[in-house]
Amino acid sequence: DNRNMILPFLLGYGLSIFTFYHLFGTPREPLYFKEKIHFKTQWGSTLYCFLIAFLGVSIGEILVGYATEWLCGIIWWNYTAIPLHLTRYTSVPTSLGFALLITIFMKYCFTPLMNAFSKIHSKVLSSVAVALIIILSIDTLNSAIYMFRMNNTLHLWRIEVKEILQEIRFNL
Repeated sequence: DNRNMILPFLLGYGLSIFTFYHLFGTPREPLYFKEKIHFKTQWGSTLYCFLIAFLGVSIGEILVGYATEWLCGIIWWNYTAIPLHLTRYTSVPTSLGFALLITIFMKYCFTPLMNAFSKIHSKVLSSVAVALIIILSIDTLNSAIYMFRMNNTLHLWRIEVKEILQEIRFNL
């Protein structure tokens, strides 16, 4: 669903990837708080990034979930129906899934994207980046104000993947 935003992108996810990259690098070039570290195998550095992502996702979801609950009086999401939930805001399966996606993205997509972006004139790239950050910040602020004032989330759109898959199955 729209995760309480108007736009289909979440500023928090982008900032998380930006922070991850600057603190821990990528599986191909791992860092430990900006210091280069070396592993004997590529598998070791990939596992390192996966574990950092797992911890970051788990801690981040707990902090954002409880902060939103405390500030806005709402339970933004609830993972208690998922086996191995650690709190209502995180579970082992969801954290493993997000960590896997982050690791795959950081290993195979991040560097090619950065290389492609580096070929764009810096003033153009900076202008687009600033514009997107402003737009996403306004969307995030609008969402936060709505949740705080209304003690509820803003449900604008939702795509039900389960229903789409069932429809495809029945049409086959």
